[in-house]
Amino acid sequence: MSDGIIVASITAAASILGAAITYMLTKRHERVAQWQNDKLNHYKVLFSALSDISVDETDKQAHRNLALAVNTIALVAPQYVIKALMALHDEAKYTNVQKSADRYDELLKSLLLAVRKDIGRAKGDEAETFVFHLMGGPIPKQLPANQKEKIR
Repeated sequence: MSDGIIVASITAAASILGAAITYMLTKRHERVAQWQNDKLNHYKVLFSALSDISVDETDKQAHRNLALAVNTIALVAPQYVIKALMALHDEAKYTNVQKSADRYDELLKSLLLAVRKDIGRAKGDEAETFVFHLMGGPIPKQLPANQKEKIR
């Protein structure tokens, strides 16, 4: 074979290989981005359901939504997120007769920090100084007027 044919063959093979590698890396990046987006949406549903429960603990649909969100998170979240979620659930469940608002807030903070770590947003988070409380929707109508003013 002549040198020109060898050089052309190597160039063609390198071009095909370069295109294949670029395609594979692009597809891999797209899959990772889609997975992160899906996971973020699951976390949004979870925190929305937690917020709904914080507004009205007796709303049966809110409890169904929370159960669905928790069970879905178990499929996609890493173990440390599931562990934090189960600790929060154990504190909040109706059979826990020693519930504590402070303990609930601490466990909620741990869950949020675990979720932020999972989605890559925990850079710079400091657990000691991180503060978070759930915020619910409209103020329930059954509260006396003086309590509504305190909430605002």
